[in-house]
Amino acid sequence: MTPLQIFRVGQHTDMTGRTIAFSASDLAATAAAYDPARYEAPLVVGHPTTDDPAYGWVAALVLSGSCLEASPRQVDPAFAALVNEERFNRISASFFLPDVPSNP
Repeated sequence: MTPLQIFRVGQHTDMTGRTIAFSASDLAATAAAYDPARYEAPLVVGHPTTDDPAYGWVAALVLSGSCLEASPRQVDPAFAALVNEERFNRISASFFLPDVPSNP
């Protein structure tokens, strides 16, 4: 699979209704801090409570212009086919906030 655009610079509203502004420097810092050896983000369908089952994993994050891109790895072929057929109408990223104790 090619890299997936998962997030853009701008204001975003989280699942609790809180609006947070993300700058290009915020996303660049996110990409630089992402370390799959410490915590490898799963590719999932929906927003499951435990982030499983995983249909693949995020190998790396990069900032490309104003978009954060995820490089997928070990992607389930059936899931990849659904993504390539545009069967999902949006991608939603989940982040650990910097001050959250569970942030790896």
